[in-house]
Amino acid sequence: MADNNQYYQWATSRCAQKEYCRSEIAKKLLTKGATPDEVDETLGRLEAESYIDEARYARAFVNDKFRFDHWGRIKIRYALRQKGVSDFDTDDALALIDDDDYRQALADFIASRRRTTKGDTPYAVNQKIARAAITRGFEPQMVFDALSVE
Repeated sequence: MADNNQYYQWATSRCAQKEYCRSEIAKKLLTKGATPDEVDETLGRLEAESYIDEARYARAFVNDKFRFDHWGRIKIRYALRQKGVSDFDTDDALALIDDDDYRQALADFIASRRRTTKGDTPYAVNQKIARAAITRGFEPQMVFDALSVE
């Protein structure tokens, strides 16, 4: 690619297809051969024209990862931090997860794992389930509380 307009055209076509955050587009532009100045200029223009909106991206990311991948808040927060999304936008997006839905997702995950997890003792089974749920991003105390209720 030769000039900034081509980078802009390429980025707008990508952003029209799905949500991207600043860092994702920046990485893609750099691999296409854009200079850091061209990347900054292109990102500024994309944000000014609402092709990129970090808050909107965070909301979509949280929704998708919770609803479809069944991730917990910790894992979602970490993934957004890795993408360079601000803590403010992340907090706002995570606040949109309904607490009852969140607890139900954890209960469903535990029930699913309980059917397939093998262990010598109930304690060993609970430990395996807890480790899996915590790895999925659910808060440890919430996991242990949910396991003790069963």
